[in-house]
Amino acid sequence: MVSRRAFAEVVRVLLDRDFRFVVIGGTIVEYMLGSEDLGDDVDLFVESPSAVFEEHRYRSLAEEMDWALGYTWLGTPRIVARAGDEEVPVEFYENIHDFYVPQAFIERSIRADIGGVRVRMLQLEDHVALKASAGRGSDVERLKEIARLVRKGKLVLDKRKLLDAISEFEDRDVIARRLREVAIL
Repeated sequence: MVSRRAFAEVVRVLLDRDFRFVVIGGTIVEYMLGSEDLGDDVDLFVESPSAVFEEHRYRSLAEEMDWALGYTWLGTPRIVARAGDEEVPVEFYENIHDFYVPQAFIERSIRADIGGVRVRMLQLEDHVALKASAGRGSDVERLKEIARLVRKGKLVLDKRKLLDAISEFEDRDVIARRLREVAIL
């Protein structure tokens, strides 16, 4: 698990070196729940430097900080950073192949303070739409978990924002069906 303290320490290093990004993964849900642990890894949508065309910047950072460099399932950089005694896996994504985050999601991202560091983060509704769009087994299971948290009143989803998020995709009918199947819509 990635603690808020470790998240802040690693993200501060990225920001200090002019990496620009938006938090897109499960960290969003954990943050909204107020959890101390923010998940198993940190998923970032990179605005700069490009994870595809400027991979050398990620390699240089990993070497400078003595962090491990690997690759995500998309072939984009994945760094396992160290923050004290914690390992913080950070996966960097951008729109390539079948991975797509609509520009509207980036533009309406929220500002979040995590451990004293301000970061941009997708809105919960946009994160849910991305999970439904991906539709892998693990994504559907995560959506079921989010639906349970909404039913218990621990998370709040704005249905209007969610429908707006779905409208950003060509396969909006498939996404809506998946969300109905897990009782989010």
